[in-house]
Amino acid sequence: MTETERLILKPVMIEDIDIYKQIMSCPLMSQYLPKSAPYNNDEIFQHVVKRMDHWKQGFGSFIVYSKVNPEVKLGYVGVETSPNVECSDIRYGFMQNAQGKGYAYEAANAVLGFTFGLGNHQKIYGVAVKDNIPSIKILEKLGMEIDESVVIYNDEKLVTLSVEEFV
Repeated sequence: MTETERLILKPVMIEDIDIYKQIMSCPLMSQYLPKSAPYNNDEIFQHVVKRMDHWKQGFGSFIVYSKVNPEVKLGYVGVETSPNVECSDIRYGFMQNAQGKGYAYEAANAVLGFTFGLGNHQKIYGVAVKDNIPSIKILEKLGMEIDESVVIYNDEKLVTLSVEEFV
């Protein structure tokens, strides 16, 4: 578990399929996910299982809760290995009612600190659909800059940014 001033972050568990279903099955919110369309229940289940398995590497994705209302899930955030095994990237998704409140930045900043603190990464990437301006702004606020030195996902609709270990 990790905490920030306003948030509690807990590693993903199977019970967290509910928040992933809410985000990944929504046409509006899934447009910026890899499939660019809503996911079905089986795809979401497999996604959650992969998030849980990733923790065997010592880092991964968290479910984000508000300290004010700790039983309500706001979204998810995590750093995981990418298809380019030499690169790990940060991922996040928040319920619409939790967007625009700084939660994504606060949680992502905590996860970057946690992941860099393990000592296994010198650089972490962030990838976003070029049209997803709010997500790109969060990545930039995290100190990330455009990084064309690597291809993580071979898709022209995406922009890749990165940040080197920070203190």
